[in-house]
Amino acid sequence: MRGMTLVAITVAMVAVGHPAAGQQPQPATPPKPAHHPVAARPPLEALTQQAILVLPVQYLTFADSLGWSAQVPSIPTYLHALDDELTFAFGERGFKKRWVFADGIARSMKRNPLVGIDPYTLDAGQVRIGSKPDDWQLHDPLASQLRSLIALSEARYVLLPVELQLVNAHGQGRAKLHVVLIDARQAQIQWAGDIFGTLTPHFTPAIAADIASRLADLVAPSH
Repeated sequence: MRGMTLVAITVAMVAVGHPAAGQQPQPATPPKPAHHPVAARPPLEALTQQAILVLPVQYLTFADSLGWSAQVPSIPTYLHALDDELTFAFGERGFKKRWVFADGIARSMKRNPLVGIDPYTLDAGQVRIGSKPDDWQLHDPLASQLRSLIALSEARYVLLPVELQLVNAHGQGRAKLHVVLIDARQAQIQWAGDIFGTLTPHFTPAIAADIASRLADLVAPSH
């Protein structure tokens, strides 16, 4: 299994279903013999049986003093590269049949221009880093945008990588990806988490690949 250090992750609702707002689910753990240790289950493991839209990453921000922002000549280009890494990471785990990723969502929007939604520029401010959702209920225009997106697919749930933040951590750089899982029909957040990447002294393409792999590990850890 890939070594994964999840420095901080906030679980709102792990179970995919219809929990009441603010209610903590009771995860079901299958019985095991006493002499076998119980392995930790990935928090988003339930998504393996679902049709999911993995939306494009919406924001890239810098809170560093390492000069990394000057090394990203085009924020949209970098976010597209991160979307590609997410597609690759989940594809390695076998999710390309029922899951639809950023490029597929964009193609669907081009085939249906009357929908009028750009999946790369959603109004996602209410779920950015530091936001405080109201009882996990989303509001328009994001709620309506997500309903329109799933209407063109088999999915009910969307995995939205909201914001990638590059920060200074004790003199080195680290990526922080804020992600939310949303029941788009009900416009309710089911889970929210912050995923931290590996400390590194230099800005490299490996940062995007690392953070994408760590997110995919929350659904199905690589072996």
